[in-house]
Amino acid sequence: MGLATAPARAQQPPALPDTSKVRRILTPEAVVTATRATDKTGTAYQNVSRQELQARNFGQDIPYLLDQTPSVVTTSDAGTGVGYTGIRIRGTDGTRINVTLNGVPVNEAESHGVFFVDLPDLASSTQSIQVQRGAGPSTNGAGAFGASLNVETLGLRPKAYAEVNNSAGSFGTWKSTIMAGTGLINGHFTVDARASRVQSDGYVDRASSRLKSLYLTGTYSDDKTLLRALVLTGYETTYQSWYGLADSLLRRNRRYNEAGTDAGQHLPAYKNQTDNYQQDYYQFLISRQLTPTLNLSVTPFWTRGGGYYEEYKANQEFEKYGIGGPVYQPAAGGGFDTLRTTDVIRRRWLKTDMYGATFALQARPVTGRITEATLGGAVVGYRGQHFDELTWAQRGTFIPETGTRYNDEPNAHKQDVNVYGRLNLDLTSQLAGFADLQYRFVRYELYAPDGRPDGAKSQQATRFNFLNPKFGLTYQLRPATQLYASFALAQREPTRTDYTDTPAERRPTAETLYNYELGLRRATEKVQANLNFYYMYYRNQLVLSGRLDDVGNAIHTNVAESYRRGVEGQVTYRPVPALSLTATATVSQNKINNYTDYLTDYDQGGEKATTFSQTNIAFSPGFTAAYTVEYEALPGLKLATLARYAGRQYLDNTSTEARSIAPYYVQDVRLRYLWQPQKWGFREVELAVLVNNIFATEYVNNGYTYGYVYGGQTQYFNYYYPQAKTNFLASLNVRF
Repeated sequence: MGLATAPARAQQPPALPDTSKVRRILTPEAVVTATRATDKTGTAYQNVSRQELQARNFGQDIPYLLDQTPSVVTTSDAGTGVGYTGIRIRGTDGTRINVTLNGVPVNEAESHGVFFVDLPDLASSTQSIQVQRGAGPSTNGAGAFGASLNVETLGLRPKAYAEVNNSAGSFGTWKSTIMAGTGLINGHFTVDARASRVQSDGYVDRASSRLKSLYLTGTYSDDKTLLRALVLTGYETTYQSWYGLADSLLRRNRRYNEAGTDAGQHLPAYKNQTDNYQQDYYQFLISRQLTPTLNLSVTPFWTRGGGYYEEYKANQEFEKYGIGGPVYQPAAGGGFDTLRTTDVIRRRWLKTDMYGATFALQARPVTGRITEATLGGAVVGYRGQHFDELTWAQRGTFIPETGTRYNDEPNAHKQDVNVYGRLNLDLTSQLAGFADLQYRFVRYELYAPDGRPDGAKSQQATRFNFLNPKFGLTYQLRPATQLYASFALAQREPTRTDYTDTPAERRPTAETLYNYELGLRRATEKVQANLNFYYMYYRNQLVLSGRLDDVGNAIHTNVAESYRRGVEGQVTYRPVPALSLTATATVSQNKINNYTDYLTDYDQGGEKATTFSQTNIAFSPGFTAAYTVEYEALPGLKLATLARYAGRQYLDNTSTEARSIAPYYVQDVRLRYLWQPQKWGFREVELAVLVNNIFATEYVNNGYTYGYVYGGQTQYFNYYYPQAKTNFLASLNVRF
């Protein structure tokens, strides 16, 4: 039955739909639930609402809007939270964090990474984000080896609206957003749109970002059917700042950027040392309520990406680029010099297509003790094109047969098919349980070393079959208190670079995670609290080995045994309506058993090995904490202080303090004033100011290290990513 309206009467306009009838519509929020945890799934999670995201959204990327959630550490290449940013949860990086957008996988199929720089201002179009820590319930895409981020875009807004949001602040940071929606048309149709522009010069020299994004959805819904088409596109141009800063410069010039200086520091930096990429998302959700208790949702999707990074490289060999030569020039003492190297400008390209469909058949309630049953999964295909082209050479001639494309790999292909079944059960009046079983098949075809002595590469394929069981129990101790426990097994295939940068004889294998969670939740009118114990035991976890490939990239290796175990605490306390206090803390141990670290030995040839019976896993602080205190001093005027702390993080797996990120504590303050004039067409006017790092702490939150043996000495080189000292952002948001 569709949404009813009052019959037309003579000389009277038709009646508007009332709110009780609006609620009959099948909404996106009611559909995008198959990959989300609930209080019956026995896992550690947190829902971040749209209101919380809006309060923090001054233009920084999604990771910086989640830095108050438990066990989170954020990173920013440019030092401001705009541009290339990252997130680690429980010490695991973004390649181990499963990200979905409306249930559709976002992680890049080959690198497993998520690049939020390609999704600028996504928070403005987000209804909520669920942060699941640990393996979590079955989801689509690469296995979750530390956490999942389940992003849901804007839901149904029955009334027409428009918004203009602007933020500006330090380092030339500026965000402009325009949003509008039609509200319900004829009781069934809605259209929502957003356009955003974000730019920043960055704290680090030349670490600029120029980001653009468009969002458009059209929805048809009634009480049994939901159809929604979504288009989301993001474009970024960033000046490269991913090299970091040598530790010797941290005290002398912590904003220095070596990108673009390959021709020599005495010359101006190359102006177009940039990264350029566009990512387009197309989704079409089809959801139908088949019976009063059965709903089927299918989402075909296509994610298209393409772009390159450009760089100036000095003293490159002709042969590598297909340049004819050599070149002869007069020598200082007479005769001629024979030149076989040249400065070049090159572009390294990546073009990707990921396509397929997700599905979920959900029944609720089900007869007997089964309260919900879900059959879900996805069929995903992927094609990746990797090629490099030369745009300029200082000397020499291009060989006509090769043109400007000097490296053109065969296309990579990947098929990822998964299916899972999940049951939620009420075993007794106080005891609930869930059981979840996923089968995942992966076939990956790529161009990689094939084991020949000359290091030649060839097109080759690998296959994986993963069976991942998960189950848990939740016991209702009191009306407001729950005790839960769960177990989950997750498995994950290696990334592209794990194959391309590793000789065939040292090729990595898949990783396996055994994840145990035990927690206590309490939720009352004034207090929401969670205490969670976790133990994550890995077989064949891929970690830094100390080895480098021929261009200096870190090589990973499987280690037989490793683990993460810790205690996470989170509490929100509202003693009075005007005051809110939220605090999180995590104490953890992150260890590898029987680890061997390798260094290239240029004196003796080969490698120098150092063995550790037990050592700390890199980038895994033993203590993290955060808190937010917000007080409404006057109606609409809210003052807040926010802080975060991260303990020492080691850059490699040797637990060496000289190669580590020092602990840091950073404090921010925020002021928001919300005015609801209810006249002149304004619904809300909001003014806000965010002052970051009010104590001007000089800190770094990311880095890397490498070393070798030469001249009888072991030499290490540390690089860090310095973060901005005191800086501010101010916003003016007008909603109609």
